[in-house]
Amino acid sequence: MERPLKFIFEDIVFGPLFLLTLLSIALILLFRHRHYLKLAFRILLGSWIILLLGSNTLFFQAIYFPLKYLTPKSGKHFSDAIVVASAGVHGSGAPSPGSALRAHAAARLYLEGVAPIVIITGGVTDPYLPPVNIKGMAIILRGMGVPSDNIIIENHSADTYGNGIETLKILNRLELKSVLLVSHDYHLFRLVSVFEKLGIKAYAFAANKSYPKDSIPWWRHFDWG
Repeated sequence: MERPLKFIFEDIVFGPLFLLTLLSIALILLFRHRHYLKLAFRILLGSWIILLLGSNTLFFQAIYFPLKYLTPKSGKHFSDAIVVASAGVHGSGAPSPGSALRAHAAARLYLEGVAPIVIITGGVTDPYLPPVNIKGMAIILRGMGVPSDNIIIENHSADTYGNGIETLKILNRLELKSVLLVSHDYHLFRLVSVFEKLGIKAYAFAANKSYPKDSIPWWRHFDWG
C-alpha cells in the first residue's frame, strides 16, 4: 500500500538526511573563505558522524542499555492505591498519547483488583485552567469502568517531586501506606525514588511496556494542525 504524501514529507523533514543536507550547505558556503576552511571541514565531518550515529538504532540501544538497570522492575503489586502520573496535554485540552496510555494502564490494573482506588497526579497551570489533562485522564478511567468514587484527582503538582509531596498528603489523609506507580519506564526511576524518599512504599508499573511496541515515529503523536 502506498504511503500518504504527508507521511513521506514528515520522514524527509524530520529525518536526519534533511538536517545533514542543511548543515552541509551552510558549511560549504564557509569553504569560500580559506581562513575558515579547516574549521568548516572539521565541523562538517564531526556533525555528519554525530548525526549518523545518533540516528542509528544500534547506537541508541548501546547507550540506553545501562539505563535499564536503573529502571525499577515493573510488575503488578497489590497496593493500597494506584498512582498514575500525567504526561501532559495537547493545546486542544485532550490528554497527550502518553497520558492516555498511562490512564488506560491504570484502569486495567484497577479492574484486575490490584488496588481499590486510583490517584491521578500532575497539575497544569496557564494556559489550561483548570488542569484539563487530569480531567481527560479521569474520563478515560471512568470510560473503562472505574467508578468516579474510586478516582482521586491531585492537580496541584507541577513536577515529579511535587507529585510525591501532593500525593503523600492524600495518602496520609486516607491512611494508605503503599502505592503502585504507573508511568513510562523512563520516568519510573525518578518517580519511585521520590516516593520512597518521602517514606512511601512504592512499586512500579511501566505503562508503555504493557502494550505492543509502538512503531509510529514520535512526531506523529503531535497535532501539527
